[in-house]
Amino acid sequence: MRTLALVMLLTTTTLSGGGAGQPQSTPRIVEITAERFEFWPAEVTMSEGEVVELRLRSDDTAHGFRLVGTTTSVVIPKRGKGVATATLTGLTPGTYTFECHRMCGAGHHFMRGVLKVVPATGVAP
Repeated sequence: MRTLALVMLLTTTTLSGGGAGQPQSTPRIVEITAERFEFWPAEVTMSEGEVVELRLRSDDTAHGFRLVGTTTSVVIPKRGKGVATATLTGLTPGTYTFECHRMCGAGHHFMRGVLKVVPATGVAP
């Protein structure tokens, strides 16, 4: 079972639960940029038990970031207004879709990406 603790940095989400092994003390930082109906990079891979801090920045208007199937959901402020941070850990192996959940224009419904969580052994699920 996964639990969620919400802490405000600008917007910070921590997803935690039972994962294999002990997480590292310093999270791996992954920077994601949102702009004109896409996330870049649109694919992120992490290992089971790894702690990953997503730093989400917009190059245009405000966007949303929701990790489907979890309670992780943050608002990415518009360009020049800050960075949203989501810290992920304890996710079970599999493929998760992330998407913009804030209407941002005509191509909003195409604004998606993928988070892949591979087992601690490094073998894809």
